[in-house]
Amino acid sequence: MKFFLGSAIALGALLRFVWVGKREFWYDEVLSVLLASGQKNAYQLANNTPFKVQEISQLLDIPAKTATVDTLKEVIKGTLGDPHPPLFYLGGHGWMRLLGNSETALRLGVLVVSLITLWVAYSLGRQVLGQRGGLTFTALLSLNPFFLAHSLNLRMYAPMLAWVMISGVCLLSLAGEQNAEQNAEQNTEQNAEQNAEQNAEQNAEQNAEQNSLLNNKLNEKKIFQRQIWLRCCLAAALTAGLMTQYLFAYWLFAIAALALYLDRKRWFQNGLTIGAGVVMFMPWAVWGVRQQINNRRDVLEQISSVGGPLQSALQHGKDLAQTLANHLLLGHLTTGMLPIADPIKPTAVAIGCGVIGFLSWCMVTLYRRREYQVLMIGVLMGVLPLMVALAIDIIANKYTLGFGWGRSVMVALPGCLLLVAAWLELGTGRWRETLIALILMGYLGVNVADFGLRDRQIFHVVRANLLTTDAPVLVAMNTRAWGHVLRLAYYLDDAVNTDVLATDPADLPEALAIALAANNYSQVLWLKAEYPLWGVPNSAAEAESLSNQTDALLKKRYLSANTTEPVPQTLTGTMNLDRFILKVYNAPDNG
Repeated sequence: MKFFLGSAIALGALLRFVWVGKREFWYDEVLSVLLASGQKNAYQLANNTPFKVQEISQLLDIPAKTATVDTLKEVIKGTLGDPHPPLFYLGGHGWMRLLGNSETALRLGVLVVSLITLWVAYSLGRQVLGQRGGLTFTALLSLNPFFLAHSLNLRMYAPMLAWVMISGVCLLSLAGEQNAEQNAEQNTEQNAEQNAEQNAEQNAEQNAEQNSLLNNKLNEKKIFQRQIWLRCCLAAALTAGLMTQYLFAYWLFAIAALALYLDRKRWFQNGLTIGAGVVMFMPWAVWGVRQQINNRRDVLEQISSVGGPLQSALQHGKDLAQTLANHLLLGHLTTGMLPIADPIKPTAVAIGCGVIGFLSWCMVTLYRRREYQVLMIGVLMGVLPLMVALAIDIIANKYTLGFGWGRSVMVALPGCLLLVAAWLELGTGRWRETLIALILMGYLGVNVADFGLRDRQIFHVVRANLLTTDAPVLVAMNTRAWGHVLRLAYYLDDAVNTDVLATDPADLPEALAIALAANNYSQVLWLKAEYPLWGVPNSAAEAESLSNQTDALLKKRYLSANTTEPVPQTLTGTMNLDRFILKVYNAPDNG
C-alpha cells in the first residue's frame, strides 16, 4: 500500500509538469504577469483609437536595463491598485528575472511551491496519523483536483496553502517538542533515583545526579533552541501568509484554536508567537491596505449581499455546499458547468450537500472510535475556518465564502482532507485500501476530465488567423477590460504589423469607422467578447444591435461580389470570460 500511495503522489507531481503549459493564461493570470513585471502603473489604454500590439505586450516583461530595486518598488506601487498583498507579485518578479515571462516559466514557480507543499503535507500527516497516514494525506492532496488546478494557476492561492501547511507543521512540531521536554524531565528524575539506589554503596549517588543534571541541561538547551527556531518559522509563515492573500486571516482563527487545544499550559507563549506574525504584517496593513481599500472599493461591492433574509440564508448555504464540492471533489470543473443562477452552479450545490454529509460521517466515525485528538485537529484546521468565514459573511452581509469557486477559503482544504485521510486510516477497517484506491482514482478521473477534455487556446486561434503579409492588420474588440487586452497582446507579441482597437461595446461601431477611414487595413479580425465585463449593454437586444452595426460596417468595406461572408468561429475556454466569436474580414484583393 505504501508503494501505491507513493506512486499516487508521484503521479500528481508528474501531471503538474505535463499540464503546466497546456492552457493559455486566463484573465487574472495575465494581471499577475503585469503586476510582477513592475509596469502596472505604465498601462494606459488608448481612448477608442488603434494601438500597436507591442505598446502593451512590452509591459508584460521586466524593462531592460532596469535596476532590481527600482522595479521592486514599482511592483509594490502597482499593488496599491490591486485587492491583493504584494508578496506573490514580488516573488513572481524574482522568478521572471530568472526564467523570463513565458507561460511555462512563470507557472513553474507556482508548481514548485505546490511540490514543497506536498513535502510539508507528509510531515503534517505523519505527526497526526503516522507514516502510512501521512502518505494517505499527501496522496489525497497531490491528486486533489482543486489543489492541482491551483498548482498550475499563476495566482497566489497555492502559495497561500503552502504557508498554511508550514505554519501547521511548526505548531504541531512545537507541541511535540514541548511534550518531549516534559517526558525528558520525568525520565531524568526517574533515572537519577534508580542510579542513586544502585550505586549508594559505592558513593556514586552524587556522580549520577551530576551526570543527570548535565544531560538534562544539554537536552533542555537543544529543545529550547529548536523551540525558538520553530516559533520563528511559525511567526514568519503567518506573516508571509497574510502578505500573500488577505483571506489567509481565516487561518489565524484555526491556528490559534489549535494552539490552545494542543498545549493549553503554554497559551501565553503560543499567543505571543502568533501575535508576532500578525505584528510583522502591521506595517503593510497601516500603509498599503488602507490605500488598496480606497482604490478598490469595487471589490467589496462584488461580494455584497442582496435580497431579503431568506434569500440571503439560501445563498450562504449554497456557497458553503458549492465550496466544499469544489474543494473535495469537483475542482475547477464547475467553471464549465452551465449555471441556472449566477454565480451558483446547481449541480455543484447538489454534490456539495453530499460532500457535507460525507464529511460529517467521517467526523462521527472518528468520534465513535474515540479518536478525539485526530478529530479535533481536523475540525480545527478544516471546519473552523469555513464556519468563521460563514459567520463573518452573515454578520457583514457579504458573500466571500463562495467567491472564486471556493478559492477564497482555500485555507480550509488541508483540514478537510485530513479528516478524510483520518477516516480512511482509522475508520474503514478492511475496506481501507479499496476506498483509498477508489477516491484517488476518482480524483484522477476529475483531473483528466478537467485538463484532458477542456482547453483554453483562444488567442492562439486569433494569432493563427492573421495574414502573414507586410500590410497592416487590425484586431477589433468590443471590450476594454484589461485582462482581455493584455491576453491578446501577450499572445500577439510577434505580430509586428498588427494594430488593436479595444473599446466598450457601445463605442465600437463609431471608433471602427474612424479607424478604417484613417488606415488601409488588409485584414480585420473582429473579436467579439460574449462577456465584455466593462460597459456591458443593458439588454440582449442592445448587444445584438451594436453587433449588427459593426458587422454591417465591415461587410460594406471588405465584402464584394467576389468574396464570401466570413464564417464566425466560436472560441471557448474554461470560463465565461473566455467566450469569443471571431470573424475574419479580408480586403477584396486578398479574399
